[in-house]
Amino acid sequence: MSGDADERCPRCGGSFHCGVDDAAPCPCVALPLSEATLADLRARYDGCLCLGCLRELIAAQGIRPHAPVP
Repeated sequence: MSGDADERCPRCGGSFHCGVDDAAPCPCVALPLSEATLADLRARYDGCLCLGCLRELIAAQGIRPHAPVP
C-alpha cells in the first residue's frame, strides 16, 4: 500500500493511511494505549483511528509517548 490517505477516522472524520496491512508495522502499534482505552475504542468505533486521535487519547491518559525508533 502507498502512504496515501485511504481511510476515514471514525473519531474525527479526517482522512489517513492505516498501515495495518503494510509490510512494516503500523506506527500505531508503538503507541502506549492502556488496555482499558483499547477496549473502550473497540466498543465505540469500527476500524482504526488516525494517529492524531490516538495521540490525543494518550495525552488525555497522561501517558508520555515513547520516543520514535530510528
